[in-house]
Amino acid sequence: MKQTVGLTQLRRPLWQTVFGIVILLLFAIGIYLAFVYSPPDVNQGDLIRIMYGHVSVAWIGFVAVALTAVFGGLYLWRSRKIDDIIAVASAEMAIFFSGLTLIGGMTYSKPTFGIFWTWDAKLTATALLFFLLVGYFIVRGLIEDPDRRARVSAVVSIITLADVPIIYFAAEWWRTLHPPLSIRLDGAPSTIDSTMLMVLLYNVVVAALIYIYFMIERVRIGRLEAKVLEQQEAEPAIQGEVIHV
Repeated sequence: MKQTVGLTQLRRPLWQTVFGIVILLLFAIGIYLAFVYSPPDVNQGDLIRIMYGHVSVAWIGFVAVALTAVFGGLYLWRSRKIDDIIAVASAEMAIFFSGLTLIGGMTYSKPTFGIFWTWDAKLTATALLFFLLVGYFIVRGLIEDPDRRARVSAVVSIITLADVPIIYFAAEWWRTLHPPLSIRLDGAPSTIDSTMLMVLLYNVVVAALIYIYFMIERVRIGRLEAKVLEQQEAEPAIQGEVIHV
């Protein structure tokens, strides 16, 4: 039996391509704002420019981890395949953004402390998050049954989410080399310059759009993969019925 997934389903929609081009332009603007428009820091000088990328990918990485756990939890609740597809897509983005966060942290650490790795609480907790996400995909690779695979990985994603608040508040809970929080969620006033804050938030939005773009693409591919697998599983049954007749 021929696969029924058509070329129109395989082809990326035009609006998505346009969306990607717009994001590239916004990303280019973000680079200009970070490296040219934004002023140097009083204490850290131009080293502060690492913050615009580092903080942006860290925050969106947290969102990706949270959504992985949310859709994993939804799968545990209602066993819908689309929830597992979205959870996997978000987990892939989470491991990508957490990897970039580690790279940004080490890039900042080298000129500041003379070494790439300091075993700082915040950096170490981020490394733990990265390896928990790696474990998420190892678990998925070890389990063949789709339903059991989705359920076990959903539990792993919920456990992984517990590391996010530890990372966020590490600089507040322990003595660390990481700078204290400049933007707080408890309503306290920001200690960051207004121009720097604007550039930072702009780059956070761009990072969020990048996340959304790749989520849309990965979910689209995931749904196509699921449809092909369903067709492949149904094919032997149909052939068996024909032989039986």
